[in-house]
Amino acid sequence: MTRSIVLAGMILVCGCAEPRPPTGGPRDETPPQLVSVDPAHESVNVPPTTQLKLTFSEYVNQASFVRALSITPAPQGRLRMRWRRRSVTIQFAEPLRDSTTYVATLDDEFRDWQGVRLTRPLSFAFATGPVIDQGRLYGRVIDPTKGKPVAGLPVLVFNPGEEVNGIPAYQTQTDSDGQFGLRNVRESDFFILGLQDANRNLIADDGEEFAVPPNPLIKATPDTIEQFIDWVYTKVDTVRPVIERVRATSNRLVEVRFSEKVVLSDLSGESWAIADSVDNTPVAVHSSYQLETDTRVVYLMTDALLERSYSLLPDASVQDSSDNTALIETIYFAGSTRMQQIEPRFERFLPTSAEDPYELAPWETPTIVFNRPLTPPILDSLVTVQDSTGTLVSFESASSNGTSYKLLSLDDPTQVYRIGVLDPDSTQVRYFKRLGPRELGSFSGIATPPGDSIVVILTDSNGLVISTTHPNSTGAFTFVDLPQNTYQLRAFIDRNRNGNWDGGMIHPYMPAEPITWMPEPVTIRPRWDTVLGDTLRIGTLSVGSVSFSDQ
Repeated sequence: MTRSIVLAGMILVCGCAEPRPPTGGPRDETPPQLVSVDPAHESVNVPPTTQLKLTFSEYVNQASFVRALSITPAPQGRLRMRWRRRSVTIQFAEPLRDSTTYVATLDDEFRDWQGVRLTRPLSFAFATGPVIDQGRLYGRVIDPTKGKPVAGLPVLVFNPGEEVNGIPAYQTQTDSDGQFGLRNVRESDFFILGLQDANRNLIADDGEEFAVPPNPLIKATPDTIEQFIDWVYTKVDTVRPVIERVRATSNRLVEVRFSEKVVLSDLSGESWAIADSVDNTPVAVHSSYQLETDTRVVYLMTDALLERSYSLLPDASVQDSSDNTALIETIYFAGSTRMQQIEPRFERFLPTSAEDPYELAPWETPTIVFNRPLTPPILDSLVTVQDSTGTLVSFESASSNGTSYKLLSLDDPTQVYRIGVLDPDSTQVRYFKRLGPRELGSFSGIATPPGDSIVVILTDSNGLVISTTHPNSTGAFTFVDLPQNTYQLRAFIDRNRNGNWDGGMIHPYMPAEPITWMPEPVTIRPRWDTVLGDTLRIGTLSVGSVSFSDQ
């Protein structure tokens, strides 16, 4: 017997216009509740010709009810609905199946008249035979960065061997605690998938976040409490960046816009090919660069263009953040004879902060952002660096995007560096100081199981990765040279040794790499070695229970 669900597009809503509740009074922040259902929850021997009547605690948004409702297995034909104040009666087009357990669920699309939506799904079940299924499935979905719960994630339950991109046997949703629970399902094995189904097509489309189960098959049992491993939320991005638009903004500057943020690995411009599309005469590209404010765009500085058609073949090394290389195809654009001289203009100092002097952590470098690339002589003419005595300090610079320049070798912790940038009407000044050994601390701990496949990641309170390390043969690890601050820690088993945490695959099935998190942030103090009190245990079971309330 194939199970399926009722989708919003299969439902016909009938009846009068939605009633409006009385206005006035305090703001409503309570989601709608299911006051009663007929037949009652877990009723047996329900006639196949029955109707369902649901009564809610308040007036509800009827359209949201249609979107939120699913029934498994799907009744034949379209549903008819009659609304009367706070109640709805659902009529089935065909008699229900004999000796079958039906489960109806409302997900968090359902809301009251004032837009307050559910915080956890509502569900009830009934059977057209003398026995109702008692199997239960439950778990929790968490994010891979801090191990926090993922709320509102659709959870799709498939029979073994069924096509994952087909219609699931059951469907529910995670609540505000990231937990999901299904009751009254068959006592059988299932493949359970969390899927952020943005277009509601029940298909794991490329780029949609998902969470694969810790084991390929999970058995539904009547137990209410069982050990389980968390599902971990992830995304696999295999979509290549594509060029959306090319235009000449002047006779020597070409703007190339991609479908997503991209990264340049070569600023020389030599790997970009521009040619006259008629006689194929090449046009030299002297450099490529990006602005910090919009990394979807790459700018090419070229020889003079004319008002004619040109072809562009992009640099094959352009990638997105998932290391997908750009789609290589020829794009045509119109040249321009518009003359434009872009004068160098200071944009900002990095890191951004109100501190002055700004205290640099060991991994930070003073950076100056401009509106265009600068040659070394122009950069030297605009930027000066002085130490605490006012003595000029020589510096080297490096840029990864062509417009943001890191000033290297400013590493003396006894100096306060004054960095000045000439602007047309003024000089922009910022002071920086490098933190010294007496202003830094360390952090150590133990991870298990030990081994060089373990990766331990230290982040700041905003999730920025500060450092990574591998524990030694005993599981011990240490992070040194840390400024006073609050830090987070996570660790995972790098099974494929690629240096990154991988969240698994749907097809072919592959579980997520085991991962764990330090439960609370830790504060590092100068000249102290802070020791993690508990061992980081990777891949251990998370013990929890899901409470079910009859609706």
